[in-house]
Amino acid sequence: MDASVVYADLNQARTQEPKHASPPHPPPDCCWFPRRHRLALKLGCVGLILLVLIVIKLSVLVLVQKTQLGKGIQENNTKASVEKCNVNVSEISTKTTESPVQLKCPKDWLPHRDKCIQFSQENGVWKDGLSNCTSKGATLLLIHDQEELRFIKDSIEGKGNSFWIGLNYSLPDKNWRWINGSTVSSDVLKITGETKINSCVVVSKDNVISEGCDSDNRWICQKEQKHL
Repeated sequence: MDASVVYADLNQARTQEPKHASPPHPPPDCCWFPRRHRLALKLGCVGLILLVLIVIKLSVLVLVQKTQLGKGIQENNTKASVEKCNVNVSEISTKTTESPVQLKCPKDWLPHRDKCIQFSQENGVWKDGLSNCTSKGATLLLIHDQEELRFIKDSIEGKGNSFWIGLNYSLPDKNWRWINGSTVSSDVLKITGETKINSCVVVSKDNVISEGCDSDNRWICQKEQKHL
């Protein structure tokens, strides 16, 4: 065979050998990073997420501490207020124990319950007694119960007189009334004697008697005890 023919065949065979495929190129608008860069990006994202979680946790802790601090301050204030009240109550109790309120009657007045009582030395009609008591800032005696009546009778004993009290026969209802307008109770006073118009009442060591208001008797005045 001719050598030129052989060379042509070899050259053609070499030309027809298949070419190796080259790796595809990424599209021109696609960003491409090396593998280590992608790993760094992932780690950065994880770190950012952890940082956000830490910030949230710290915020929650700060809020809880503020809440607890507020409750602590409120409890301390409440406790201080209660202790202050207890101290004030204790001081008031101590002052009350050390300095009790005392009541006193003027000279020549007899104390009984919350009253000061005086037996007159002069005589007169019922209106004289009413006027005299008023001039002393007092009034004719009003008897409220049996115990007070017994006290008056025991105090009269030895004085040998009858004394006007603040009770007279009232018209038009024809009732015994105290000078403050209240009616007399039969459980407290049992009035003996004749009851008629212009009748008033005197008390002796033994009896409660109806007499004419123009009769001549002594009287009993009363007024409230005063604080020292």
